[in-house]
Amino acid sequence: MYSLSEQRAYTITLPDPPMARRFLIGSSHGWLVTADEKSDLLLLNPITKEQMRLPPVTTMEHIKPIMSGDGVLEQYEMSYYHGLIFPQVEEPTSTYRLDRYRETVYSKAVLSSDPSTGDCTIMLIHQPYWQLSFAKVGGQTWNWIATETDYTDCIHHDGWFYAVNIEGTIDSFYLNGPSIIHKRIAYQMLMPPKMVVYIVQAPWGDKLLISRRSRTLDDNTDVTSEIMVYKVDPDNEKLINMTGIGDHVMFIGNNASLCLPVSDHPQLMSNCIYFTDHAVQSLFGVKNNKRDMGIYHLESNIVTDIVSPELWMTWLPPVWLTLNTSKTSHPRTQCVE
Repeated sequence: MYSLSEQRAYTITLPDPPMARRFLIGSSHGWLVTADEKSDLLLLNPITKEQMRLPPVTTMEHIKPIMSGDGVLEQYEMSYYHGLIFPQVEEPTSTYRLDRYRETVYSKAVLSSDPSTGDCTIMLIHQPYWQLSFAKVGGQTWNWIATETDYTDCIHHDGWFYAVNIEGTIDSFYLNGPSIIHKRIAYQMLMPPKMVVYIVQAPWGDKLLISRRSRTLDDNTDVTSEIMVYKVDPDNEKLINMTGIGDHVMFIGNNASLCLPVSDHPQLMSNCIYFTDHAVQSLFGVKNNKRDMGIYHLESNIVTDIVSPELWMTWLPPVWLTLNTSKTSHPRTQCVE
């Protein structure tokens, strides 16, 4: 772990299953969302060493377990349909080994709150078609949201999840009532192609969309070439181009996207965006490539290294983490020993 505030590296010991055998698909409230070798999801607090299991993969909408003759789980079968197809049109299915499923299907996961409090929901962006499913931490099943496709990012704010797709369509979801409440905030405000679009809650109250473009170098390494920041104007359903974010800093990647005032974090660089690789499943075939990670300066449109020489490995891809020292005490949460 590398501390931005202290500008020094730490080595910590993490519990089994070994981190090198997992995927990292999210970071929220000081917890990492990881996928083990059976592609089941576990939450891990690397500071307190606590872990929580999430509902099994086999409870997801598009997944059917394939068992051996002895009743042992051997593979997952995924069906291809989404909520905009009525009636559902079944296409040929795909089968995956237990450990290979996570390479293709998981995109990003975001928590509503600190799960150590016992009342937390996780939103998952996943294949097929980059759809949404959610689950309660401590619950038994995943719940599919049959709506839009091609989501790239999601945040939680004031009881609502906000998800954005590749075209800048923003949907909000309230999940704490007897049924899902879905409201469309804006529709198709960006013209593809965009590599990744993020949604960020600004401390001053606005919602921001972040468009991130990349280019491929001669060695087949992808590097970030441009990051644009837009303010969302929901009343007029348009985006306002921002030249900067002033005395604030952003963090984007596989973490829950953040915007923070530099006055609270003087070691960080203002009017900058700290970024890491985003879609882990697209990196599996290029594990040894240099990771796309750095500081994007909005005023000059240049990228600088966070530290030189870089300290992190190429795999697992780095992820931003805010530390959380809270111990789990709520009876609804279940930790893995």
